[in-house]
Amino acid sequence: MKTKHIIIVTGLSGAGKTTALNILEDMNYYTIDNLPLGLEKSLLDTEIEKLAVGIDIRTFKNTKDFFKFINYIKESGVKMDIIFIEAHEAIILGRYTLTRRAHPLKEVTLLRSILKEKKILFPIREIADLVIDTTEIKTVELEKRFKKFILAKDEENIDVNINININIHIQSFGYKYGIPTDSDLMFDVRFIPNPYYIEKLKGLNGFDEEVKEYVLSQKESKEFYSKLLPLLEFLIPQYVKEGKKHLTISIGCSGGQHRSVTFVNKLAEDLKNSEVLKHINIYVSHREKELGHW
Repeated sequence: MKTKHIIIVTGLSGAGKTTALNILEDMNYYTIDNLPLGLEKSLLDTEIEKLAVGIDIRTFKNTKDFFKFINYIKESGVKMDIIFIEAHEAIILGRYTLTRRAHPLKEVTLLRSILKEKKILFPIREIADLVIDTTEIKTVELEKRFKKFILAKDEENIDVNINININIHIQSFGYKYGIPTDSDLMFDVRFIPNPYYIEKLKGLNGFDEEVKEYVLSQKESKEFYSKLLPLLEFLIPQYVKEGKKHLTISIGCSGGQHRSVTFVNKLAEDLKNSEVLKHINIYVSHREKELGHW
């Protein structure tokens, strides 16, 4: 029996690739860290059905080697996903300081090494099926992201022979807690009347019918959404045409509890049912809920 699913885990050194592999191992994936390039054939010959492979800057001399590796697996017909792990430079600096490890690029300063690696790996980030920024998320939340990504495909009944054009991550957030650094497109809905200032809605959130009804009934909401959905139905095929594999859409309000949550849930549902968009994989997250802010 050939390998049915290979997940390639790559990204910035110190961003959390080892943690990601440990999570996948707990999800019944057989994991291999820092696989040397040139052993592609052995991955395909194994009878293991679920395989996660860690590859980083130590593994390949240039991105051409990486793409050669990826293309070999793709041409075999095996189902494959690329997960790219990243974090803010300041966080990576702090992690290296704590562990006293040397960065694999060994530039004059640690920061230069991090920035150089980020530049080298940018083309790989652009083709990733999932990009996760670990700057503000704990291991338990990282695990939830992985499960959402993998289960979302199962829920859509995605077969290994179906070509997924793009993976779309739609997330809500609160501006008071900072903007998400992994956003490709960001929309600010703070111009819409805030349910927080209505006593009976204050303690609720965007999952509650009362909040949804209040937010979506506003004149500003109706006009905004009538422009947002067609805009994304236009943009997404353009990104696909350019070869983009992953798109993160962030919608923010003040606290990330009412307005942004409402719009994220509605947008995800409408994009899934869009007659314009085909072979897209959508998964949703609500950052402030995951971080325990509500």
